[in-house]
Amino acid sequence: MQDRRALSLKAHQSESYLPIGCKMPPQSSGADAGPCPNSPVFRTGSEPTLSPAVVRRVSSDARAGEALRGSDSQLCPKPPPKPCKAPLLKAPPSPSPWLNSEANYCELNPACAPGCDGGARLPLGAQDSYVELLTAKQNGTAGPRNSGTNYLILDEDDRARAQEPPAAAETDRGQDSGDEFVRPLLETTSSFRPNDFESKLLPPENKPLETAMLKRAKELFTSHDPKVIAQHMLSVDCKVARILEVSDEMRKNMGVSSGLELITLPYGHQLRLDIIERHSTMAIGIAVDILGCTGTLEDRAATLNRIIQVAVELKDSMGDLYSFSAIMKALEMPQITRLEKTWTALRRQHTQSAILYEKQLKPFSRVLHEGRESTCVLPNNVSVPLLMPLVTLMERQAVAFEGTDMWEKNDESCEIMMNHLATARLMAEAAGSYRLNAERILEGFQPDEEMSEIFKTEFQMRLLWGSKGAQVNQTERYEKFNQILTVLSRKLEPPPVKQVEL
Repeated sequence: MQDRRALSLKAHQSESYLPIGCKMPPQSSGADAGPCPNSPVFRTGSEPTLSPAVVRRVSSDARAGEALRGSDSQLCPKPPPKPCKAPLLKAPPSPSPWLNSEANYCELNPACAPGCDGGARLPLGAQDSYVELLTAKQNGTAGPRNSGTNYLILDEDDRARAQEPPAAAETDRGQDSGDEFVRPLLETTSSFRPNDFESKLLPPENKPLETAMLKRAKELFTSHDPKVIAQHMLSVDCKVARILEVSDEMRKNMGVSSGLELITLPYGHQLRLDIIERHSTMAIGIAVDILGCTGTLEDRAATLNRIIQVAVELKDSMGDLYSFSAIMKALEMPQITRLEKTWTALRRQHTQSAILYEKQLKPFSRVLHEGRESTCVLPNNVSVPLLMPLVTLMERQAVAFEGTDMWEKNDESCEIMMNHLATARLMAEAAGSYRLNAERILEGFQPDEEMSEIFKTEFQMRLLWGSKGAQVNQTERYEKFNQILTVLSRKLEPPPVKQVEL
């Protein structure tokens, strides 16, 4: 009678005719079954796995000759059962055999791991358990996730790191690091030492603005081709900015391979001061070359023409934006711009140079100082980038709202300043490219000793301020010489006398 009731009950139920959470007593085994709830309601659908301790048995004990039932979906042969997710909920194995061997790198991705058998894969539950163990360990919690999702889908970089053995990774890092780290040297003295400078043109002690030395420097400047002059200026600039001829000891002391990187770092303070010193001294020297000319008006116009030609060569042929900006700074000084007769003579005698200056050089300089260098200059044409906006920003002691710099007298001052800082980051990253460009441009260049000397910063400091005045404070020297330039300018072209109203 009990067997008939069971068969009658099975005829009206699906495969899982057990009560919820209850296991059918086995027919061929004497194992104890779990307790069943005292509920007369039977489940007619498939029963989910609610407990990791209960493993469903496939109902394969259907008796032979039993009639097919639509509720059991037995009109066609049964498909294979789905994989059971119960093993995912089991506690993961001890991490010691996983973490202390190299097998874990292969087991994370068995198909791609070198040196591992592609067919030797871990069970799905073990793979998930290990990934969950790593995730739990990283989050600082113990135990796996209660999920059956497969987390073995890794990115390419993660897969490469997972496949690399720890010993090999440490070996590669050790080889890349090279020698021990050496703390960079904090420079406190300038690289310019005028009193220790050995000159072939200057005596051991000289007075400022000696007439004989000014004439000799002017002769060398006017007797050479503008392109040759630009090459000498580029050669000295690359040494001062530490782009070329940087020794291994200097690299070790700097902590970087180029001065273009050093000026962006806090301990590059002294190099930034040296760059400001050279730029200002060069601009003053060019202004003196124009204002100190005691010849005729035509001579001053010819000197102005030669300076514009050198600026064009620095911009187009040399890619030296540093010296180009120094020349433009000199030509835009109020003591130079007020020389109306000299500029008129330039337009009359050297029309082409005057047009180049007004239509090309001045707009180009304005774009550079607005921080739009990348929009007007190709990177492979630049050997020395525009350095002054960056070093001025980093060395400015206080904010000057009515200053002379572009970002201090423009409505877009904040945007201009941010452009300069962004350009400085790119400049530090591309330091190697600037070095290669400078080497390519100066390939085969044979410098003249005297010509190279007049473009050295130590020579210009001695020429302008004398052997004693070159040691005076930088700011004080510039202020005094600004007054000298004003006197020279007014001497060449006196201001018009205002008529006194009666």
